[in-house]
Amino acid sequence: MHKHRLHGVIVGAIFAASITWVGAADALAEGGFALLASVVFGLSAGVCIGSLVAANFFLLAREEEHAAIEPTETVVELRPAA
Repeated sequence: MHKHRLHGVIVGAIFAASITWVGAADALAEGGFALLASVVFGLSAGVCIGSLVAANFFLLAREEEHAAIEPTETVVELRPAA
């Protein structure tokens, strides 16, 4: 279960870094404030998407933590529909 959380953080960080790079790659030649704005915008978008990916991994880990519910031994009799 902890491996899912670790994988979620790693995958989320990879998404954040790659989206930041895509946002900044176009402005590398410009430099200055254009590069800064692109990095900030790309980082904010990357953190948003990366956190959503990490949240999915955390939900997967939470589902695995819950134990399965055992069926009861009693039988419920149903009456026929009228």
